[in-house]
Amino acid sequence: MSSINVNVIVEGQTEKTFVRDVLAPEMAYKGIFLHPTQIGKPGHKGGNVRFDRAKGDIGRFLKQWPGAYISTMFDYFRLESSWPGNMNIPGSATAIEKAEAIEAATLEKIKESFPGHNVDGRFIPYIEMHEFEALLFSDVSILANKIGVNEVKIKNILDECQEPEEINDGPDTAPSKRLISLYSGYRKVAMGKTISEAIGIQQIRDKCSHFNGWLTKLEQLPPK
Repeated sequence: MSSINVNVIVEGQTEKTFVRDVLAPEMAYKGIFLHPTQIGKPGHKGGNVRFDRAKGDIGRFLKQWPGAYISTMFDYFRLESSWPGNMNIPGSATAIEKAEAIEAATLEKIKESFPGHNVDGRFIPYIEMHEFEALLFSDVSILANKIGVNEVKIKNILDECQEPEEINDGPDTAPSKRLISLYSGYRKVAMGKTISEAIGIQQIRDKCSHFNGWLTKLEQLPPK
């Protein structure tokens, strides 16, 4: 089976650990090899995701790895307001509509910035809605068990927001903020990995349609 290599530029250590330890092993069975790298200089912490920093990393991979694809894994919650496509999104837009608008605008900007590098064929932007921790709401029972709370508290959040990727980006109501309010001992990197491993990629795909759409695009890439 031919292999496909994808350099995934991620926001922080939580996403890097998730891609490396949880997602990559699953995708490798399909001949798709994910290589996560954290945005910016070594030691950079997640949270301040600026487009100029992301553009520099994307451009470097386009130029230095001509036989590989490039993708991203950034939280919508953390994007700067001036990120391409982020300033013109109506408040009534769904999570998927927001993500698709930003991803399309990001693709266009990268095409403008790096002509001659087959950006259309090699760059697959992905914006998490609204934050990595939304994926952890894909299984009520497992999440409740792992953080030691009653399942009803998790169900109430999902009843309010309808689905994991619609859990919003307010300073006190983003997915990670809700988890911390339920369990003050929540630790992003370690528990993000433990909980997502317990849930499993297929269950996350079943409950998070935008995440599933990203993986579907990767699965449809032609080998290089």
